[in-house]
Amino acid sequence: MRMDTDRRVRSLERGRPGGGETLTVVTIALDESFATLLRGYLDSIPLVALRAELHHYLVDEHDTDFVGRLKDLQPDICLVDFDQDRERAIRTAEKIREVLVETAIFAASSETQPDLILRAMRCGCNEYVSKQMDRDQLLEALARVGARRRDSKEQAAGRVLALLGAKGGSGVTTLCIHLAALLAQRHQRKTLLVDLHPDIGDAALYLALAKHQYHFYDLAENTHRLDKDLLQGFLIQHSSGVDVLPGPDGFDAPRHSTPAESVERTVEFLRLHYDFVLVDCPPGLSEQNLAVFDHADQVYLVATPEIPSLRNVARYVDYFGRFDYPADKIRVIVNRHVKKGSITDAEIEKAIRKSVYWKVPNQYHEVIKTINTGDPRAMELRSELMRNLNDWAESISGRRVQPAKKESKGLLGLWG
Repeated sequence: MRMDTDRRVRSLERGRPGGGETLTVVTIALDESFATLLRGYLDSIPLVALRAELHHYLVDEHDTDFVGRLKDLQPDICLVDFDQDRERAIRTAEKIREVLVETAIFAASSETQPDLILRAMRCGCNEYVSKQMDRDQLLEALARVGARRRDSKEQAAGRVLALLGAKGGSGVTTLCIHLAALLAQRHQRKTLLVDLHPDIGDAALYLALAKHQYHFYDLAENTHRLDKDLLQGFLIQHSSGVDVLPGPDGFDAPRHSTPAESVERTVEFLRLHYDFVLVDCPPGLSEQNLAVFDHADQVYLVATPEIPSLRNVARYVDYFGRFDYPADKIRVIVNRHVKKGSITDAEIEKAIRKSVYWKVPNQYHEVIKTINTGDPRAMELRSELMRNLNDWAESISGRRVQPAKKESKGLLGLWG
């Protein structure tokens, strides 16, 4: 038992803010019995300090005194009593989550029914602690807060690449799954594919992955609990090594109301755990799309060589220009490109008032065949399309891959 306690203390120490600072705790509306117990525990735990004890909940949405006090304190942890008045405790936790996004919230209660715990988690709490807890149980909860802080500080940030179709049917999902697989398997980069479609996402289907219980928007609604363990429960892994965060498989719930701030925090969390995060965006300028574009390192605007698509590209380019996006951040991709098409490359660039960054050759019928069979591995690695996409992946990864002596068929199968 002593060894376990020492291990938890060391874990807590590794996660402290740095510069000798400690984790600070503010309690809210605790009953005196539990408050006394907690003070004794905190006094005996290094690297943790009780900064203040607030004796009442948030009065209402306009309780500026309460909110101002919390902002002044900037605690690492708020511990809220959920027994004195559960409804007011919930409103208080929601307000803390709104104004102090980096603060961990602990719900303290003598009740342990699953529905009460779930409700506390949904209103923004990171931990649900029993008032009958012992010192080691408190240490475990504090150590988890420390671990989340350590993860967010120590890991190098990866790159977020957003792909947006100028109109529906531009082939964005197909490009996403192929690029992601190439980056993961052929270029040996840790890669995540995110399906941002709010309804009926196709990325998992194109990869012939089984229907999954959870999707990206479920994860985005749990930003207050984001850590590596939670993330694992939302991922599907493809045999190529790509991790997939699928989109909703139907119309079960409206997802357009997911706050942009939740999408932003989720994307920033994901980049800490991957070399590349590829986001398959639905067409349009929804708040969720804009949140991704603002945080992306690159936005690939995908068009096909036809007038309606090129008209939309020009409009997107104008929009991004008005909002001061760096010119090189927005790159135009022409998918299903034909060398001697009815619209020349010069006419395309004149129409969109921007250079084309990449041209993906047209092998539409071959791609459709692989989609209809649910097996993208049917595509020939030696094909013009696959060579083109591999060159694109190589330019993204910055790592040239020497061709194997015997190349096998299949995009997503093993290469020699």
